Amino acid sequence: MDPVYEIDWQADVNQITLGHGDIVECAWSASNFFAFTTEKNNQGSVTQYLHILNPNQPWGVFSTKYNDGAITCLQWDHTGTRLVSGDNHGLCCLWTMSNSLCNVWTHQNKHNIFLEGEEILSLGWLHNGARFLFHIDKMESSNLGEKFDRAKFWPTVMQHGGKAMEGFIVVTGSGLAAVRLLLVDGESVESQFRLNVMCHQQIADIAFTSQGKVVVMTTDSEIQHFIQFHEIQLTYNTQDHLISHEVSALPSLQLRCASEEHSPYTYISHAHFVSRENQDHVLICVSGPTGSKFESWLIRKESVQLHRIFQQNTNPVSTTPDVSKCWHYVTNSTHLPQVLNFSIPTLPIDASSSENKVSQESKFFCGFCFAVALADNTIQILHRLFLQVLVTQHLPVTTNSQETTPGKAMKMTQQFGVRHVSFSTLSCAMVCFIAADKHGRLLLYRIPPWLTTPNRTNTMQSLKQLLQLMLYCLVSGKEWWEILLHVHPNLVEPLVKQLSVECGNQTSAVQQVLELRLQALKISIYHITASPVATDLHLKMLFQAISLVFRSLVRPHQQVGGEEIDPATKLQNISRTSTETNIDQLVQNVDTDPQTLQSMQQLIQWVADVALYLLASVPLYKQANRPGYSLYWDRDWLSLLREMLVLIRVWGLLKSACSPVFNVLDSRMDVLSHVFKLVTQLWMASTDDHRMTDLPTSLINECSALPFHIIIPPLEPTPPPNSVLSQMRNFSGTRRFTFGETPQDSYIMLSRQHMMDHVAVAGSSGKVDSLRRIFLGKSPNQELKECVRCGVTTTCNNLLRSTLKVWDQRFVSSCVCGGHWKKLNSHPVPLH
Repeated sequence: MDPVYEIDWQADVNQITLGHGDIVECAWSASNFFAFTTEKNNQGSVTQYLHILNPNQPWGVFSTKYNDGAITCLQWDHTGTRLVSGDNHGLCCLWTMSNSLCNVWTHQNKHNIFLEGEEILSLGWLHNGARFLFHIDKMESSNLGEKFDRAKFWPTVMQHGGKAMEGFIVVTGSGLAAVRLLLVDGESVESQFRLNVMCHQQIADIAFTSQGKVVVMTTDSEIQHFIQFHEIQLTYNTQDHLISHEVSALPSLQLRCASEEHSPYTYISHAHFVSRENQDHVLICVSGPTGSKFESWLIRKESVQLHRIFQQNTNPVSTTPDVSKCWHYVTNSTHLPQVLNFSIPTLPIDASSSENKVSQESKFFCGFCFAVALADNTIQILHRLFLQVLVTQHLPVTTNSQETTPGKAMKMTQQFGVRHVSFSTLSCAMVCFIAADKHGRLLLYRIPPWLTTPNRTNTMQSLKQLLQLMLYCLVSGKEWWEILLHVHPNLVEPLVKQLSVECGNQTSAVQQVLELRLQALKISIYHITASPVATDLHLKMLFQAISLVFRSLVRPHQQVGGEEIDPATKLQNISRTSTETNIDQLVQNVDTDPQTLQSMQQLIQWVADVALYLLASVPLYKQANRPGYSLYWDRDWLSLLREMLVLIRVWGLLKSACSPVFNVLDSRMDVLSHVFKLVTQLWMASTDDHRMTDLPTSLINECSALPFHIIIPPLEPTPPPNSVLSQMRNFSGTRRFTFGETPQDSYIMLSRQHMMDHVAVAGSSGKVDSLRRIFLGKSPNQELKECVRCGVTTTCNNLLRSTLKVWDQRFVSSCVCGGHWKKLNSHPVPLH
């Protein structure tokens, strides 16, 4: 458990507190966004703010004023692109991304729920039915379906055909519940009903059952009173647009310490389900003047034994015993200092006895522990089953100097006070909020899966555990940034190799589904060491996307009856099998309609420029530090390049404006034909298993002479985005940042790359639209957006020309790597 960075507000806004009474509300999404609340006291006027940030770039925080009541709860949906907030005045608000930009959020007024005078205690997004269980005892299995079981889980509300409906549910202190369903046409429908509670409730929590029901836990915080549970069944009538509900009471729970004499605990301070998808296990925190304690309870089915008097009158044919549910006490923790709050991870781990035994033996603690913020300024991580303390982290003590008399200074020791902790989605990181000198501060810790085993960062066991978490991200679609915090540079190559082996062991259908996600994950891993292979992988992903658009522009003269006679499919098969080096011979096999041809000249030009760079660098193919090094033996990518060169040739014959432009030194050379011949020879020298071999001498000689016949355009490598990971690569220890102030990007191309032929320093010639391949200049006047995952830049507004409409629509919501967009030059809202 090591601190990664500490971030504070600017000096002119240092009167920001963590929230109402230093109580902060926060939530971490599956897409790696973090939301939290603060308050600013300006001469007696208190203003509340809602903040949303990316923990990998925490300085770029989105801030907006919240003018209603104090926010009491926050909850993300399963995509991490929508946020619901609830306050103590009964207002529930929906926040969504604006134009798919993760640092610009808007409030959707038409989807509000307003319960005037009610205090919202808990809220939750309705379950969509998707659930991937992480089986610890099957980590050695080669089948991803066994490791991560998609357990049967019914959606909370279903449409025709079993499709899940989106929406959220809120619960207030008086027992009032409200549901809002979001319809496909942008409209919504709301329903309200009451739970059977006798007095005002102080704490509530929501969970979901595998049968599609909602379970609500409520308590009035009195230790002697029962904790109540209600089960809700929701249905939606598509004809009447009405939501119907059915509420039933579940067995109540009375704490064990309530029956103890002279108990030091006087009230219930916190109560949570262990998981939003597990209503059978709850953790209750009881507190008193001297400290706190946790109690763990499980609900189990029991057979009801009739009294012997009634057994004589029962039907002897009926042998099925009556079954009822009852809460069973499991264990309790030791006496702890006052608990301020605790955070339970959302990673769905099967907590059976066999799973727990394997996790104890392998020291794999992701999903098996929870974090607790204590009043003695410490953070403890407890095992969620045994409630034993695994790790204790003491917050730092700072020494400030304060002037008292001229020439003399008095040293004051100031203790930071922890106020709130929040686990990340995969339990590999944790955010801690601390209060000091009347202002709030955010501290991020990395939590290794091998929590209690030190000096295990660079071992094979740690490699296996990180590998399993990354495979889970590939299958479930969750963000993997927090895992990269624990990847040692020495583990980069072994980790990538094992990922390729694991995915290669799956069926062909699964490999196709995971292919793009795997390449995006590899890019993120290679960014840790600034390896040029990240540029190669980005080229592959972009070429695959361009090839799909190119194939869609190939139209037959008449309707085809099968896939085998489709011109695009025919060309794809020929490029994979034919050893023909004459491009004009393959052009004859392409059937295309010039009426459907659309000009994408800038992408065509870029494809040709990349091919020229790759061929001109063939004499240096053994230099592993060059971009393009891993592409020389990638047979699939080379066949894709051959296919695209043939299409470029066809379109150039039909319309000369589609042909790429070359700066030729030898006017007698047919550049495109010569490039195709050399690419074909390189393709024939490659192998299907990407095994590195020596290239033919004749090919090397011809590629060496290429710069004497044509000017080779330089290739700009793809640098990683300025982020916490890049800062960690260049600096050790705890980094310190300021909200709203982007730190200097310390990424510098290696000195030896400055001397490389045909390789340009990224950004040296100005900004380039990395998706449209348009030069933007040194100081572009267009609004730009950047991918937070791979760092590529493009313009915010889609071009009006119809020629690029098909291409633009592919990347409206996300980058080619699947990462979210961030608007550049977007300044946060001033906190005043």
